[in-house]
Amino acid sequence: MKLVLKIGTSSITGSDPNGISAPLVESTVDLIADLKSRGHQVVLVSSGAVGLGCKQLGFSERPKTVTSIQAAASVGQNLLTNVYQEFFQKYNQTIGQVLLTRRGLQDKERYLNARLTIRELLKLDVIPIINENDAVADDEIKFSDNDCLSALVSELIAAEHLFIVTDIEGLFTEDPRKNPNAKLIEIVEEIDFDLQAKAGISGTQWGTGGMASKIQAAKMATSFGTTVHILSGKNIRLIRDILNGKSYGTTFLPRNNPEDARKAWIAFGAHAKGKVYVDEGALHAIQKGGSLLPVGIKKVKGHFGRGAALEIAFEENSQAHVVAIGITKYRSEDLNKIAGHLSDEIQQVLGYSYGNSAIHCDDLVVLTANEN
Repeated sequence: MKLVLKIGTSSITGSDPNGISAPLVESTVDLIADLKSRGHQVVLVSSGAVGLGCKQLGFSERPKTVTSIQAAASVGQNLLTNVYQEFFQKYNQTIGQVLLTRRGLQDKERYLNARLTIRELLKLDVIPIINENDAVADDEIKFSDNDCLSALVSELIAAEHLFIVTDIEGLFTEDPRKNPNAKLIEIVEEIDFDLQAKAGISGTQWGTGGMASKIQAAKMATSFGTTVHILSGKNIRLIRDILNGKSYGTTFLPRNNPEDARKAWIAFGAHAKGKVYVDEGALHAIQKGGSLLPVGIKKVKGHFGRGAALEIAFEENSQAHVVAIGITKYRSEDLNKIAGHLSDEIQQVLGYSYGNSAIHCDDLVVLTANEN
């Protein structure tokens, strides 16, 4: 069985003054060694490089500038790999570092190369340790604290299970740090908009994730047919029991009808060439599975042709939230002309028409719910 284990920044750094939670790393390594002895293939996706680098460089908080973050990642990645190597040595286990970027995986050839490399490492009995290449990544197209990266890796190796290890026991009805009466949600059969809204958007001081990015990762991975589990780093040893059918944390069941490869690529691989801002009516329409019509478009940004991937954003209180990604049927010049117009006016405005919608629902994937 192929498994992906993702360790978040908050877990790997903990409160240790040296910036690394040695007990968590040791437990992780012991668990992986045990899982391998039981015949499982395991890929480890580990955050923490930026956090470790920040602490090594004496930063009191996560830097605001891209270059400072990249510098911290460069320092921290070396520290992170060395720690894992030290703990894996007692099992005479070889590890292999794989650094990925979202931009790299948006290129189909590089995507396939990454898949072949990881699968070859597994064939050679090597533990792949994967992280985002923060030292060179474009900050605007980064993965969220490796949550979405771990989901994409699950697809790369066709993993049966993805375990997202964090500093909280799972998904709750409310934030348990604020409401002690919040209840753990043990099983999620469908990730709907209400569930996404419950997740919130906050992350930790050093990390960039939060429950919202984990829900998005679960939505991605379950669409690939992977079962996803969110659990606390304190319970990481319980992963063996989970594989034996016991329930801990929150489990997201794979979809009975996974999204086709086209929609998965639109949502998680396509590089957006532009952005359209929509009104509230259009927001509700696409969240309910409808197409994006020209009448709901408020403004268009970027220069792009037909067939380009676009971010769909909703702006409220001067803040824009990307809520979906889709493939446009019209060029940027055309969208600017027909924005705000009814669908039956497209022919009159442009002199031709490629259909009533700007982005058809078959070419559109909703990423997040409106959180307000």
